[in-house]
Amino acid sequence: MGTGASAQKFGRKNGIENEDNYERRCKAVSYVSKLHRHRHHSRKIKSSWIGMPSSAQKGIYNPAVLCYRNSLLQALLHAPKVVNWLRSYHRSKICIRDGISCVACHLLAVFNSYWGSTPKDLLQATKELDRVFISTGWQDGRTGRQEDPEEQLVWLAKVLSQQLPTIQFDAFEAISRFILNSTTECSSCGYLSANKGEVEGTISIDLQPRIKNGTIADYIKPYFCHRVEGFKCDRCSSKSPKQRSREIYHQPETLVIQLKRFGWDGRKDCTPIPFSQILTLDCYRCESNTSSCDYELSAIICHSGGMNSGHYVCRARGPDGRWMKFDDLHVTGMTLEQAMHPGSKNGWTPYLLFYQRKVKPNTKSQENL
Repeated sequence: MGTGASAQKFGRKNGIENEDNYERRCKAVSYVSKLHRHRHHSRKIKSSWIGMPSSAQKGIYNPAVLCYRNSLLQALLHAPKVVNWLRSYHRSKICIRDGISCVACHLLAVFNSYWGSTPKDLLQATKELDRVFISTGWQDGRTGRQEDPEEQLVWLAKVLSQQLPTIQFDAFEAISRFILNSTTECSSCGYLSANKGEVEGTISIDLQPRIKNGTIADYIKPYFCHRVEGFKCDRCSSKSPKQRSREIYHQPETLVIQLKRFGWDGRKDCTPIPFSQILTLDCYRCESNTSSCDYELSAIICHSGGMNSGHYVCRARGPDGRWMKFDDLHVTGMTLEQAMHPGSKNGWTPYLLFYQRKVKPNTKSQENL
């Protein structure tokens, strides 16, 4: 039963006249409860590379046109909190599904075989993952369509939300999603409409309009403060353009930023966007959030070619701090400067940026309380 229906039923049963006020209180309690669960999971899941030796890093076989998935898997494999979440919260032996159709079980098998087994074991695990993806509804690129790692990530999160027990998906959501509070100011009467508890994943940023000498930090700003059209004011009912601001109430451990390079017209935007090794979002925190929003770059998924044909690779930082380029089965070392190249018109262009949250040692035990 939804929150609104529950509020109405309880209100009628207990003689509460103002059901709207009661419903708002229900939502507030639900929001605070969700926030506390997220903060609990974020603290509980380890960020260490234990059980992930540098020597185990390897390429992933591409049987057809699965470079988009291979690059995504490498980025996730090099996000310790994602690996530790699945290892800590999901056990194949006690899976509530039959195991055969469980995406989490097969993803865990890929994680474990990558970091602890032979290339042959990894090959078998990725074959099984491909099979369960298709049986669960994913339409892969062998139909002739160019697939996208960001679309795969969104689909994967959706399937996990459907298949996993609540506590397991809550933990995944805690390390991969924002909880945002937003306010929308009416330009006609000045009224502020507030909305709490917006859950957001990937930060998708527009590359248009151009920002002269703009960096990734400049292009992120409109995500947190932007103009909205057609929003009806709760006080004066005006639909005039309004300014909306967002604040971070809970921050993900693994931050994904999408540079929106592919347009509806079939064209690719190859604009070089400089990005930094350290990204700070502290200025977007709400007043009550004292947790660090500093992030360190961990992986970059790059694309070459056009919208309908091309190739994806992943550049990732390993447990030893060294950067590697993963091009399906081919693995080569590279410098940080090479990994952070902003891209060129006829070469590789960064598409997805993965950052891991940094926690200061002296605040780690106290933050988010």
